[in-house]
Amino acid sequence: MDKEKYITVVEAYDKQLVKMVNEKIKEGYEPYRNVVIAFNEAGTIKSYVQVMMLKEHK
Repeated sequence: MDKEKYITVVEAYDKQLVKMVNEKIKEGYEPYRNVVIAFNEAGTIKSYVQVMMLKEHK
């Protein structure tokens, strides 16, 4: 099965995001741009999001 070329990693905690991003790097993905922090209506952090792209092999 082919891997998706574009994925998002979404976690509730920053340390968990780091762990999952590192796992995806081992699978051949690279972080794309900056981490996005989503807030709820009260201004509390809801989630951390990292877009990742599959490395192109040339």
